[in-house]
Amino acid sequence: MRNEAVRIIASLRDAILPYAFFTHIESLTGLLDSMDSMDTIMNNTGNRYYLSRLNDGQKMVYKALLSGVMNYKEEINAPAVIPMDEVPAIYRYVLHDNPLIFYVSQFFQMGNSPGKGYIIAPEYKYTQSRSEEKTNAIVKYLQAFDAVKTKSDIEKEIYVHDYCLNNFHYDDELRDDSFSVVGPVFTNTAVCEGIAKFVKLALDYLGVKSLVVSGEAKDPSKGAKMESHAWNIVKIDGKTYHLDVTFDMSMKDRINRYDYFNLTDEEIKIDHAIPGNVPLCLTSGKDYYSVNSQLAHNPAELENHIMKSLKQGEKDIVVKLLSVRDTGNIVGKVTEIVQRQYSNVYKNKSGVAIALRYNSSQMVFEININEGIFSQNDGGLPELINRISSGIIDKLRRFP
Repeated sequence: MRNEAVRIIASLRDAILPYAFFTHIESLTGLLDSMDSMDTIMNNTGNRYYLSRLNDGQKMVYKALLSGVMNYKEEINAPAVIPMDEVPAIYRYVLHDNPLIFYVSQFFQMGNSPGKGYIIAPEYKYTQSRSEEKTNAIVKYLQAFDAVKTKSDIEKEIYVHDYCLNNFHYDDELRDDSFSVVGPVFTNTAVCEGIAKFVKLALDYLGVKSLVVSGEAKDPSKGAKMESHAWNIVKIDGKTYHLDVTFDMSMKDRINRYDYFNLTDEEIKIDHAIPGNVPLCLTSGKDYYSVNSQLAHNPAELENHIMKSLKQGEKDIVVKLLSVRDTGNIVGKVTEIVQRQYSNVYKNKSGVAIALRYNSSQMVFEININEGIFSQNDGGLPELINRISSGIIDKLRRFP
């Protein structure tokens, strides 16, 4: 590289990317050959949201970078048709555009060569043959989702969501592979970015449009300040919704949670900072708790829902309380409701414990009935055990 080459950190947390999935990496050639026909590309590979935002010069650079990393070029020549400081963003778009391009680092070198335009030198994580082996393994891995290919889009979304919650774990060590689909597929661990990319990859495979969102959020399991975070936007029945699988993973204890499944902008902005270059999500009604009638508009409806669930013998009850944001008061009310309905349903039964967990940002309450935890001679007054861990408050109440 020339002396004027600079090392640029192409942060992957700032890009919103187009939709695309290629069942084999060789299929990228088809994209390059037909790059000028945007209607055809998007009809075949998903939503044209991001690519439609690129001007002609940006598309030329995008095409050159994509061709280069696909062919493992050590140096990529891109036309100098856009300002040099725009190239890192285009590079990020290429990397996020297809989750199967997992073998390129977020770092690259760039210089300007007279007569040649920009020269970009990517950093590859693996040899080309090793990357091809991993690609083949990932494509084979996705066959696990064939069972739901004929289902509705929301059923496919639920399946992918649950698959992640049941099989993946958050990587607190922040290993490099955890930022791509390599982490989930090969080690069952990932950070938010790797999880979001896997969700996009799986949904693309199933024909459901989705994109990766890079913004900020306050993790409900930590209750800390806003931090860089990645999640998804999905398109279901022609409408767009937020889907944060990572946050639902952090909420899971005994059962799967859907606190961040198909939320509107208004709902998710309570604990997420939405970047300005993503589609608006304005339509409600496709969130999991609405679809499954697990909503309450006020404490009276909440009590009625809990009472019916307890009488039906349900051991795990989840309900979302709408239109209430006074967390301190409502948590106390829910505790009273649970105790009152417990007394009605379990009045002749001892040795029962009720665990109450809640997400104060989204006002979702989870009630777990645990029988046989305490012996019949425990006696005494109801005992309240508060367990406060990483911002999630669990209340375990024992009733004699």
